[in-house]
Amino acid sequence: MSHSARILLVGNYAPDRQFSMLRYTSWLAAALRRQGFEVDLIAPSVRLARLASGQGPVRKWLGFVDKFLLFAAELKVRASRYDLVHIADHSNAPYVLLLGSTPSSITCHDLIPIKVLSGEVEGQRLPSTGRYLQRLIRLSLHHVANIAFVSAPTQADFTRLIGHPAGTSDVIPNPVIGFGGMDQDRALELLRQADLPVDRPFLLHVGSNIWYKNRRGAVELFGLLRDHPEWEPSLRDALMVCVGPPLPEDATRIASNWQRNLIVLSEASNELIEALYMQAEALLYPSYEEGFGWPIIEAQACGCPVITTDKEPMRSIAGPAALLIDPHQPQRSAASIARNWAWLTSQSEAARSHAGSFSEDVAAARYAAFLVKVLAERKDRMP
Repeated sequence: MSHSARILLVGNYAPDRQFSMLRYTSWLAAALRRQGFEVDLIAPSVRLARLASGQGPVRKWLGFVDKFLLFAAELKVRASRYDLVHIADHSNAPYVLLLGSTPSSITCHDLIPIKVLSGEVEGQRLPSTGRYLQRLIRLSLHHVANIAFVSAPTQADFTRLIGHPAGTSDVIPNPVIGFGGMDQDRALELLRQADLPVDRPFLLHVGSNIWYKNRRGAVELFGLLRDHPEWEPSLRDALMVCVGPPLPEDATRIASNWQRNLIVLSEASNELIEALYMQAEALLYPSYEEGFGWPIIEAQACGCPVITTDKEPMRSIAGPAALLIDPHQPQRSAASIARNWAWLTSQSEAARSHAGSFSEDVAAARYAAFLVKVLAERKDRMP
């Protein structure tokens, strides 16, 4: 299939270290090219921020200048040369205000910060800079007519908090990108290269320290499981492997009595993460909120059993092969995990099969159909 449309795809600022968004945007550019579109990928360059060392407030503010002043000027000039500008991450929605008559669309991944801003999340409050930024994003989203949502709950959040999109919208679930093809020997080799024990069972958590990822809860669950009378005896001395930044202080305190069983990997390649998925006894993913929950299907694609939250979208993304828990009830959740462990670990192939429904080809075809419809409606409105 070939399309004559020229699409400018807008990506994220690399120093923000939104690795999943960077990977997703690269995938989307390649997927749309395979669908026959002419696609150019553009993202803010590191200019002024390179003048500041470390990750302090000066670098952060210079990064805002890079993103919202210098890059915005570049985007405004370039956008008019394309038939459509697609912004790959809704957090960059303010760019829409610069595009003039050039048609645009956005992928909306989650509205969790806007839910916090709106007072929907008890006990959470944005810092002052975050409040200003989320207000700007919320204002900008009111001007976005065409939106692809990664899940039905994200679409529902948008309708409630922003309103119904004026143009084309669709729910296009994220695909599994690059996980599930590794063989066992390669996985073991990668773990050895990372100085990780290959002869010890472990449970895995993948995520950042942002509040809704609930890293503290994952560590607490593991500690409760170690002491639970119904827990699998062969796992009494299992390891907990956390992929992400250093653990917050409250999570570290919880693990103080079994520190020797805790491994934190602050830097891990996608290949090493895939090896961890393949070797883990299970993925512990007790998030409070998600827009989608990529690690769920990444783990399942590798045959890793998943324990996640009994709440949308995690419930639907994980499907019938996962064990669902309430992260607000850690004692009860640990008991459920211990009691259902034999069933959970028998779900490896069912998990692989479920993850197969999140294919790259299906997502690419749905994006192509979405963009064709956006362009057709734009053409119909032209005089």
